[in-house]
Amino acid sequence: MVAMQHLDIPINHYDSDKLNFKPFAKKVATSILNYNQNETLIFSIEGRWGSGKTSLINLIENEIKGNVEVLHFNPWLLTDISQVIKLFFDELIKILSYGSFKVKLNEDIKKDLKNLANILLPESMTIKVPFINIGYKPKDVLLSSSEDSLEKIKLKINKYLKNLDKKIVIVIDDIDRLTDNETEFIFRLTKGIADFDNLIYILLYDKTIVSKSLQTFKQEDGEKYLEKIVQYSLSVPKPHKLTLHNLLFEKLDLIIRKLEDDGNQIFFDKDKWYYIVNKVFTKYILTIRDINNIINIISFEYPIVTEDVNLSDFFLISLLRVKNNSLYESIQNTPEKFFIDTETMILDEHKNQVIESLKKIIKDNQEYKEILNLLFPIIGTDELGYEQKPINKDHKNKYLADPYYFENYFSFSMSDDKLTHREFKEIEKYFLDSDFDKFKQEILNLDKNRKSSLFLEMFEQTSLDSLNNQNKLNNGFYNAVKISYQLEEGKFDKNMGWTYISPSIRYIWLSYEILRKIDNIDAFLLKFFTFIGEQVVPLIIKVDIYERIIKEISEQSHEKLNIKDETKEQIFKHLKSRLEKLSLDDFLNDDKIETYIFSRYDKFDLTLDKISNELNNYIFKTNDNFFTILNKFKYWQMSSDGNRWLIAKDSLNKLISLEDVEKYISDLKQKDLSDNQKELLEIWDRKTRW
Repeated sequence: MVAMQHLDIPINHYDSDKLNFKPFAKKVATSILNYNQNETLIFSIEGRWGSGKTSLINLIENEIKGNVEVLHFNPWLLTDISQVIKLFFDELIKILSYGSFKVKLNEDIKKDLKNLANILLPESMTIKVPFINIGYKPKDVLLSSSEDSLEKIKLKINKYLKNLDKKIVIVIDDIDRLTDNETEFIFRLTKGIADFDNLIYILLYDKTIVSKSLQTFKQEDGEKYLEKIVQYSLSVPKPHKLTLHNLLFEKLDLIIRKLEDDGNQIFFDKDKWYYIVNKVFTKYILTIRDINNIINIISFEYPIVTEDVNLSDFFLISLLRVKNNSLYESIQNTPEKFFIDTETMILDEHKNQVIESLKKIIKDNQEYKEILNLLFPIIGTDELGYEQKPINKDHKNKYLADPYYFENYFSFSMSDDKLTHREFKEIEKYFLDSDFDKFKQEILNLDKNRKSSLFLEMFEQTSLDSLNNQNKLNNGFYNAVKISYQLEEGKFDKNMGWTYISPSIRYIWLSYEILRKIDNIDAFLLKFFTFIGEQVVPLIIKVDIYERIIKEISEQSHEKLNIKDETKEQIFKHLKSRLEKLSLDDFLNDDKIETYIFSRYDKFDLTLDKISNELNNYIFKTNDNFFTILNKFKYWQMSSDGNRWLIAKDSLNKLISLEDVEKYISDLKQKDLSDNQKELLEIWDRKTRW
């Protein structure tokens, strides 16, 4: 396969001349060689960034080298005017020293050029070195060797240069990248300071930018100031639109062929591409740099998401990213403003709000209306004549405006607080597998970075509906249940409000949604609830799931679970037996038994007498016993008025008299208590929000 040339690197030969600069370059070169006046000639090659100014001057240089000496000078690489002055005259001395001139080298002229440079240097300079700034006055050192005036030195230099048998062409590029005062100085250098005979200056810049810069610094019309300096100006030839289009197609084809050779499937809307070529290219693809910028994004990011996006839409959103990054980020961060999610937007009122919002966005961004209309055609047929209905989960086309695929267009550039599509699919593979330990490892890593809930959201939105494989559903149910009590995200976060629903609870809800899709649900539930052996799911989790199942059945939902009565009875008896056998030792030694399990006893027609007696016989025997119980009943409460540790007094009160606890606390000797014990007493005294 032919290697792709980097479009932003200036060309040096006609073989790489994709924009057909050759005729223009030859004409300019001929004009330079035919110029036989001694006076300084200053002319410009003007063009916007990326139009090919540097490439053009390289081709011109190929035509004139040998007949002239060429000096390339780029002030943008320097940090201040002092460096500009020094380097300019150093480079001029090098040309005179090593150029193929017939005139004998005059060492006095080299000294004069150095003296001229030092006369022009500021009164003092500061050189920054690590940890210290060194100040000095260069004139004090360098002017002692000569007492000639500025004008006398210039006359001597000019007389020597006038007798050279070749002209010196000085190319100054990137002037449009300089600061205002640096820009003004470059023009002053060429016109008033180094305006020697036999010099031809070629200045490369974007006229709009330089004019504005000069106007800011000189307080006069920038273009008129340029007219005083530049004797002749040329514009970079504007390539024909077909030339640019063919160059872009060539680069795109290379990328696509490579992806297809690697076995990737390309999703592509040919009808939309027709409108892109005819309505978008001509307006937005104007320079070689435009092509370069869009190809850079596509060649770098598109291969990562090839099979999860539509190439037509990926091209459009990438073009928008190049042309208006602010609008691009608005689409990325607030997609709800741009398309209709037919699964979540049930009311016509909501849909109309989105349509009106998008109309306003298009009105406010008229310059990019063609791109926006093609990406988000929810208004219907527009002036482009292209119509695309808003459809969710359109696996054939994978449009950007499809909420199911929207995230994929930004997966490569997601911020650290989000989950890429690639990361999600990798973890989903473990989630639907029987190896819980591997899934646990992956999801707990997400949990540390506060992203476990993101995986859950993406699974619910993109995978759950289409998942029908019974083995995977079984694995997903168990993994969701088993991971739910091991997640810490948001659990101790002081910034979480009381309305926040923790990932732990949401994973239990997800397990129920998965349960709806399991075929032989009776056998599955019996195995889950009554499995004898190593306890892999906490008892309180099983109780919660059972209560949710019963609640859903009692509400007579059209999506209710179709479970046999005998199955429900068997599960009820099993859970009742487990609660009945629960001892104080079980409660204290198993960190998976939460205090709120005691609120479930009455729902199974059980009393708390057994465990209450055990607790009363245990708690007041020693201080260690007492604080062990208090610590066990400690919990983290999230609320709108501040999150904090509290003691679950309501649960404790079901088992023991709180008056007895208060009396025991009043008899404690503070000096005998550890810091942890004192902290537990402080928590005991806190008031709950409720």
